[in-house]
Amino acid sequence: MLIGVNETTSLGRVLIAAGRRVDATDAAVARFPLSRVAEVRRQVRRLLSRQKPVAVVCSAACGADLIVLDVAGSLHIERYVLLPSEPEEFRRTSVTDRPGDWGDLYDRALKTSKVEILKLPEGQEGYLETNLRLLDRGQDLARKYSVAPEALVIWDKKSRGPDDVTGHFLEQAKLRKIPVTEIATVRQAK
Repeated sequence: MLIGVNETTSLGRVLIAAGRRVDATDAAVARFPLSRVAEVRRQVRRLLSRQKPVAVVCSAACGADLIVLDVAGSLHIERYVLLPSEPEEFRRTSVTDRPGDWGDLYDRALKTSKVEILKLPEGQEGYLETNLRLLDRGQDLARKYSVAPEALVIWDKKSRGPDDVTGHFLEQAKLRKIPVTEIATVRQAK
């Protein structure tokens, strides 16, 4: 059993992933501490190895997204990346602005994935729209491959409120009746 993971035993799904970025150095609240990256990566590898999705759809921010893309690539799973802005701008604002060596993972993921640049408004509005587009693309691919979509949410399991992009992704997946698997980015109290 995976620690902090609610998982299904489905095979051959399209996995639509979203989650927390690694915490900023001065973060007041721990949502995804850099010290938890290895554990989250282990859980993602175990989940993807077990479920064997036909494809993964996500963005490419530091933290959850890049971990999923990296693990999926190592398992030879087809990857689709949706970026709300141009790759260089996204790299600067959502990848290399946090601690950790995310830039190389990002560059590698973009070179080996199918990338779509959405050119959405900057900030919150663009990120929320990206969530909807991720879910749309995942559902389209699931129909193409005649499999079911599944959402993977990698987060601290606590919404920050109406402006929480990860919480929004989870809500939208549930509204579409897409099964959800969660991986915790922080240690959960028992």
